[in-house]
Amino acid sequence: MNENGMPVCKRLRSRAFYLAEPEEVEHFEFSPESSCWCARTVTVLGPDDTLCSLDMCHPGRDCFEAR
Repeated sequence: MNENGMPVCKRLRSRAFYLAEPEEVEHFEFSPESSCWCARTVTVLGPDDTLCSLDMCHPGRDCFEAR
C-alpha cells in the first residue's frame, strides 16, 4: 500500500524490497523516499512507458497487477 492506503502493483520494486525477510515480502511497505522500478521492464518505466512510483503504480493503470 502507498501512504494513501491504495494498493500498489506487485511488480513495483525498490532496493529495500530485496532486503526484507522472505516472510515480510507479502506485506512489504515501500518508503515514500524509495527509488522504484518495474520488475517487468527492469527500468523506471512500466510497460506503458509511464514512470513507476508509489503514487503511479495503482489500480486503474493498464499494466497494474494486484498482489
